[in-house]
This record gives sequence, C-alpha cells and structure tokens, in this order.
Amino acid sequence: MRQVSQSTWQPPAHGPCPQCGGNGTFHGVFHRSPCAHCHGTGYAADDGEALPLEDLIVMISRRRDHWRQAHAQLMKVPGVRQAVEQYQAARQAEQEREAMGYGSGRYQGD
Repeated sequence: MRQVSQSTWQPPAHGPCPQCGGNGTFHGVFHRSPCAHCHGTGYAADDGEALPLEDLIVMISRRRDHWRQAHAQLMKVPGVRQAVEQYQAARQAEQEREAMGYGSGRYQGD
C-alpha cells in the first residue's frame, strides 16, 4: 500500500457510485449490504470506476475532520449546548415512559 501525504494530496475527480447511486448500500430482496463497487462509501471516479482505497481513506478522514470541527464550532454558540442537553433529557424520559409495560413496570418478556 502506498503512503499518501495529506499535505500534498489532491482529491481525485469523483462523483456518485453508478452501482448504488451514491448511498453506499446494495439493496437485495431480503437484505441490505455495503456496495461492493465503491466499498460502501458511495464515491466513484468520474468514469465510474472504483476509487483506490488510499484515496478513499484520505477523502473520508478529511470529511470527518471537517464535520468534527463544524460540530465543535456549533457547540460553542451560546445556548446550543443547553438546547442539546434538554433535548437529550426529554428523549431519554420519553424512551423510559414508552418502555413501561402493564402496571407501570418494565416488561421482562415473561
């Protein structure tokens, strides 16, 4: 496997995978699985060929880093962290309420 330096690397010309339409999954009759053509990423070269794994790794890690940075910046906005915590608390309370079974106890499967 060749070594790729992220400082000099340029992304290849790419577009959506022609096999899966860019969503990265293959839909069988009774199952869904990662697309074998694009390695489950949804990206392919402009000519429809699969991208090399070295390029896919760098592309995906750069996207991941971008979204992590965007999330960190969003969480620094005043009031966002409190709104997220309130939403998570409300969601947890809703899940606990929905888990109650007969007689306000948890259903154990008996």
